[in-house]
Amino acid sequence: MRTASWLASLGLAAATLLTLAAGAPIPIVQVLDLSGPNGDTGKDFLTGAQVYFDKLNSRGGLRGRPLKLIVADDAGKPANTVALSRKLVTEHKPVAMFAYFGAENVRAVLADASLRREGLPMVAPLVGVELANADPVFYLRASLADEMARIARFAAGSGFKRIALVVGDDAQGSAAAQAIATGLRSNQLVLSGTAVLNSEASNVEQAAATLLRTQPQAVLLAAPTIASAAFVQAYQRQQPGTAFYAVAGINPQTLREFLGGEAARWVAVSALVPSPYNPTTPLAREFVATLKQYRDEPPSHSSLEGFAAAKLLVSALEQAGDISPGGLRAALEKLRTDLGGLPLRLDGDNRRASRYGDMAVISADGKLVN
Repeated sequence: MRTASWLASLGLAAATLLTLAAGAPIPIVQVLDLSGPNGDTGKDFLTGAQVYFDKLNSRGGLRGRPLKLIVADDAGKPANTVALSRKLVTEHKPVAMFAYFGAENVRAVLADASLRREGLPMVAPLVGVELANADPVFYLRASLADEMARIARFAAGSGFKRIALVVGDDAQGSAAAQAIATGLRSNQLVLSGTAVLNSEASNVEQAAATLLRTQPQAVLLAAPTIASAAFVQAYQRQQPGTAFYAVAGINPQTLREFLGGEAARWVAVSALVPSPYNPTTPLAREFVATLKQYRDEPPSHSSLEGFAAAKLLVSALEQAGDISPGGLRAALEKLRTDLGGLPLRLDGDNRRASRYGDMAVISADGKLVN
């Protein structure tokens, strides 16, 4: 019920701003996890995207037309993603599918014949692994391979070579596990062991004991945020002072809130957009100011990524010859822009607009420091 109420309030605010732009709305559909294992990250990402669309619509929209983001919660389940996408695409005739969450979810959508016939571009999905037969997909974020190389450099700088891996038993975890393991090995790190956390995180004590026996020097977290936080808590009870690295899909703000300052300060988080906590780039400063204007919420890397993804989509629509799936796709094929410290480039050979990456460490006082 809380997710439904939260979605309703978000939709009410957006609907109010839609009235400020006079033309027919430009529909965009987004199906993502808002109540499942990655719901905290999904909510933050959606908030960031929606505040950018709110800002755009308050200024008259795009070519006099408001952007209308139509959202559905798939709870992280690929079957739901397909069913909800079919429904929204049929009802709203969107120009794009925007910012879907999870490799298996996107794979399921791309494999669906009825959706494939629509020819809709998939813009800025939260996916790091490379997908086969993904011709209509245009990513914002850097690849998981790039992310693993950066984490490996960070770990090597601390003298670590043996890394254990923690993943979830959801679709996102199964898709990432093999790619992460390969990435660690290709960057001269030894994968000492892997633990799979169930959706309720009820097996964290057993998983912690299992990984302890593999004697890792550090642990890489690639499970959903709450499960990862519960694992850190359990592991530190047995091995205090362990270093943890978290992939970008994990929400650092939620980690801090769950763990508290002392436990969280051992976690370094991969960041795929500039810091919203120390907003030195024009993009981050614009985001923080917009979030303050339209939502009474703290910023996060996930909400800034949502804001950047919305700007990417709008930049392509601005450059499109006509506002249609085909026009948008043609514009994305040759997109060149800078969001304000985050340069983007797309073409036929490169489908990942950004290569940006950084590591942020949670400090003793609970702040995320780049």
